[in-house]
Amino acid sequence: MNGGNSELPTVSLASFIGECGGCVVGDEPTPEQRLTAGQIDAVFRRHGFLYLTDFGVSEEDVRVVFNNMKRLFALNDEEKAKLSKFDPRTNTGFSKFATEALNTLRPPDLKESFNIRSRKHYTNDYTGTPEGFGDVAESFWDKLEEASRRLFIACALAMKLPREDMRFFERTFRRFDFSTLRMLHFPPVEDFSPDKLTRDGDALRIGEHTDFGMVTLLFHDAESAGEGLQVKKADAGAGNDASGVAGTNTGWIDAISRGGATAIVNTGALIARWTNDEWRATAHRVVVPNDAAAGRDRYSLAFFLDPDKDEVIETHPRFSDAVDKYKPITSGGFVQMKIEEMLKVQGKAT
Repeated sequence: MNGGNSELPTVSLASFIGECGGCVVGDEPTPEQRLTAGQIDAVFRRHGFLYLTDFGVSEEDVRVVFNNMKRLFALNDEEKAKLSKFDPRTNTGFSKFATEALNTLRPPDLKESFNIRSRKHYTNDYTGTPEGFGDVAESFWDKLEEASRRLFIACALAMKLPREDMRFFERTFRRFDFSTLRMLHFPPVEDFSPDKLTRDGDALRIGEHTDFGMVTLLFHDAESAGEGLQVKKADAGAGNDASGVAGTNTGWIDAISRGGATAIVNTGALIARWTNDEWRATAHRVVVPNDAAAGRDRYSLAFFLDPDKDEVIETHPRFSDAVDKYKPITSGGFVQMKIEEMLKVQGKAT
């Protein structure tokens, strides 16, 4: 495997948790908040990935949601056939194993998944799911939505935006109508052999890709610890599109989960547009690193923070000294375009 031990830094959001939930617009940020913001800026410029702690989600919250995910994916094929099927128009529902490819230059990803979105704007259909599954999923969504608002303020401070613009990101998430909570299961890999690691792409559970939105919060189950996740530093990353990294098998760093309430956070393609590539979208993939990992189920949960559907994403004036690399586009238009690209493999897989 080409990644070494994880080099990703850890950032605590403890200074952004208080009665107000973070910085108060109009007030001077505290020295602790400025220190945290400086860390975020440095990490997103160099790495694009970090370990995030103390942001408002407990270890018990994570344990409960993974237990319920395992109940869902343990259903047999006949029971899974009764689940709400994935609908690309709403980005909700159950996707069967190996029917998507996040990198369209690769074979289908070796995973199955279940997506939900904000119940204020979508009907999450829990038909056929285990008893209590929907309640647990909705409760975890609520906790992540609240926690993300703290991260938005910290990121605005990290971008050195003027004080009156501290809610720059938060304003684009008034509704949370385009963010997605995705639960993933990677079954054991059949016919794995160690020599496949020497042939680029032969031992991939998910192909190289960048996420579509602002940032992603990623959690893993305690048993697999996210083994196999690899990332590329932002300064060697893929900017707005990961297709350029397909076929390259160097420069990858292992990003093993730290478990519990520590999330892995990565930058997405829209943040590259906002910052004119000063913060780049970062490429990542999931490989099968060894025989033990090949024989083990792997679970992960991703909260994709995509700005509200009708929000226009364009380079912020602070980053417009150079030529703007990206034309304005709505969040909905951009993400939907990417989803449709991803699903082009479904016909071939079927």
